[in-house]
Amino acid sequence: MGGKFRNLRDRREAQRRFHSLLTNELSKRYQCGVVVIERHKNGGIHFHLAVVTREDIRGNIDVDACFPAKDHLGKPVRQPDYSTATAAIKREWAYLRRTCKRYGFGRHQLQPMRQSGEALGCYLGKYLTKDWEQRLPEDKGARCIRYFGHWSKAPRQPGERREPRPQGHQFGWNKPRARAWREMVKQTVTVLAYKGAKLNEWNIKDVLGPRWAWKATRLFRAVRFVIGDWHDAELRKAIDEHNLEVRRRWLEGGGNPAQECWWDVTEITLDHLRPSPKWIKQMAELDLAKEVEAEIKRRLKARAMQEAACERVIPQNQSVVLEPNDGWATWIERTARADD
Repeated sequence: MGGKFRNLRDRREAQRRFHSLLTNELSKRYQCGVVVIERHKNGGIHFHLAVVTREDIRGNIDVDACFPAKDHLGKPVRQPDYSTATAAIKREWAYLRRTCKRYGFGRHQLQPMRQSGEALGCYLGKYLTKDWEQRLPEDKGARCIRYFGHWSKAPRQPGERREPRPQGHQFGWNKPRARAWREMVKQTVTVLAYKGAKLNEWNIKDVLGPRWAWKATRLFRAVRFVIGDWHDAELRKAIDEHNLEVRRRWLEGGGNPAQECWWDVTEITLDHLRPSPKWIKQMAELDLAKEVEAEIKRRLKARAMQEAACERVIPQNQSVVLEPNDGWATWIERTARADD
């Protein structure tokens, strides 16, 4: 299914309004789905969804007849024939006509999967690529894919967790390595706070620089972290794998086998993460260059204004030659006498 919100070009506003449609309607109508957000070449925001319906909408439908191929202008090469469409898909079409219009969305289309899961992945990947090619500067950091629902069809019993999604499909934020990275950041901030460096989400960029997460990740490759009893089994395993990898790098780099790594987390100081002297020097040089450029522009503008003023004072048919000892006052007085 694809659609657009009246060719809305504000990505944040488009996502907010689609979230309303998804929360109130689509998430209750369909079991689960994947949403890909695409910025069209005209700047409008389009949404492409792959959903799991409650009923079988395919049946014996003639896909080629119902959904004919399109020409280079995006128009169907022939008139669609819906005589083979199933009753289930017609009910979905009627539902979407009512719902999308109520939420302000324009063109939309729902059709069954034609081939296989791989083909569906290529379909969504194509629109992801198109979105990356048409992204604007204000789209930086914006989400281009999201999920809703759950893939398991088995009903959940009270107090029972649903089975995990197939092939390890999880949100990256909840994966063991992502959880381990956040735990490493937590231990690092705790150690620095004990040593007098108070870091929080508001001042960390000012203290450590804008690329603090990248620098922390580079540092963690050489740091051994603590595995505590308060961690669950999954998190303990992820941190233990990290410590083993740090140990392997230490030995392959010629480190002393009597030591575990370059640094323990308790040995980290602010100097390990703060901006390097080279970075500070580059930023200072950049600020100085900006100041010099601004001063040059200011002086050039002032000089252009002075030249324009001189052209207005001096008549077109009169040339004035200033002697070396003449100043501005003498020149102005002589010009004033000539005008009289």
